[in-house]
Amino acid sequence: MFKISVKNILFLAAYALPNTILSFGIVYIINNTLSGNKTFMQDYTGMVFFAIIVYTYLLNIIFQKGLNEFSFKMLYDNEKLIFSKILQASLIKLENLGSQRFFTVVEDLRVFGLLPYTITHTVNSVLMLVLCLIYMFTISVTSALIVVVLIIAVAACYLFVINSMSKKVVSLREYNDDYYKYVDDVMKGFKKLKLSFFRTENLMNKFLKPNRDQAGELDFKISYTFLSINLISQYGLYAIIATILFLLPGWGLLDQADVIAYVVIVLFISGPINNLINLQQTYTRFIVAHQRIKDFLKDFEVHEDIKPQIEVTNTPFESIEFKDIHFSYNNNLNDTAFALGPVNLTVNEGEIIFIVGGNGSGKSTFINTFTGLYTPSKGEILLNGKEIQSSQENQNLIAAVFTDDHIFSHNYEEYTVENNPEYRQLLEMMKLDKVITDDKESSARRKFSKGQGKRMSLIFALMEKKPILVLDEWAADQDPYFRKFFYEELIPKLKAEGKTIIAVTHDDAYFHLADRIIKFNYGKIDTEVKVDKTKEYNKELFWA
Repeated sequence: MFKISVKNILFLAAYALPNTILSFGIVYIINNTLSGNKTFMQDYTGMVFFAIIVYTYLLNIIFQKGLNEFSFKMLYDNEKLIFSKILQASLIKLENLGSQRFFTVVEDLRVFGLLPYTITHTVNSVLMLVLCLIYMFTISVTSALIVVVLIIAVAACYLFVINSMSKKVVSLREYNDDYYKYVDDVMKGFKKLKLSFFRTENLMNKFLKPNRDQAGELDFKISYTFLSINLISQYGLYAIIATILFLLPGWGLLDQADVIAYVVIVLFISGPINNLINLQQTYTRFIVAHQRIKDFLKDFEVHEDIKPQIEVTNTPFESIEFKDIHFSYNNNLNDTAFALGPVNLTVNEGEIIFIVGGNGSGKSTFINTFTGLYTPSKGEILLNGKEIQSSQENQNLIAAVFTDDHIFSHNYEEYTVENNPEYRQLLEMMKLDKVITDDKESSARRKFSKGQGKRMSLIFALMEKKPILVLDEWAADQDPYFRKFFYEELIPKLKAEGKTIIAVTHDDAYFHLADRIIKFNYGKIDTEVKVDKTKEYNKELFWA
């Protein structure tokens, strides 16, 4: 999952080993100097001591630069990986799992920004601890064993408590998941919340406050437990020093010079020991975050049976045919969820097809299947008489404006609006030339009213120059002038230019302008009428 190469690991080890040896050299010199070891003291000892300090400092400076480069590269590379998983996911999967999963997994990923730092400090601390303990054993085996047992006892107490925190950390993350859902509801449903005092009060008092109260209490308990156990490690160190100062000399295990050496060593290794103890909290968060990221990648996994993306080609469009197409929101046979199909339909070049039907009739599901956003569970889709190998084949031919259409904050297309005469012509046609007075991208992506936003989205769709245009309830948000303009002027104009138009609509006053009208009901095509523009149709036929 995480991109940590052998080269990176060797880099960490290459720093940790010499840095630890140099740091141990500092302890060794201090010990022998304090004990008054005359055979050790030489004229150049002080120079060696200062040289080790300088070398250790320079080594840390060089390493910290490389470590930071490695840390941030790993973090941002994996953010790109997570983002790519979202882009590769199917629409149905994203709808089922929810967008908040993306935000929480990025938060989990940020935890691993500390991974290189944690690994390095762990290696440094372990090596320093091992070297100092070996040094202690060379002085007195029995005393060293007693000190080791005391260190292990203190560490065992800490690890026992820290491991009991894992489940509580998981629970805290679940509370935060729910919190992000409430935030999402506030951001997306703000207007509806403002219209209802009781809705706002219920959200705040029945959901958000209990969530934050419980999360805050749990977060406090976790933090307090970690703080308490850190104090145990600190006072455990005092107990070990007391044993060295008062008990071991009394038992005849250490003389005064050795007591000084032991105290210096214990004080020096207290840093590595505290590092190892404190890092357990970070490792606990790593474990929880790793499992959540692993679950995310599994949930958003692109299965091997999904065909890879194909290159965009200028395939001419003649027809798209649905043969016994089915789609279900749940593949469980015992589930009674809504299903589309069987659908048998051929869309020919240059046709204007109106899709009608009541709420829940299957119009949107059909549109999502037609545009390749939903993968059929059964049936064949033929493009120009040949079965498609990937949904991208027909997606390359389709531009769409959906009911909940979104204008992107930046231009992700191949075309540009700057110095583009076609763009200015489309603005004039859509009566937006007085709203957008320049051809800057920022102006094209400003905040619009819903009707203006739909017109802007249609401009962008037309600039894609694709032969098929799918419009989902486009006219519903327009005023009477633009609704009439859309049906009586724009659609005929686009048809004359060779466009094939699939429009979901409820505007029965304009049904006569279509080539075909297709009514959906309970996920199936209930009625299909080829329009004779010289006749009038009983509108009740389509709403029965």
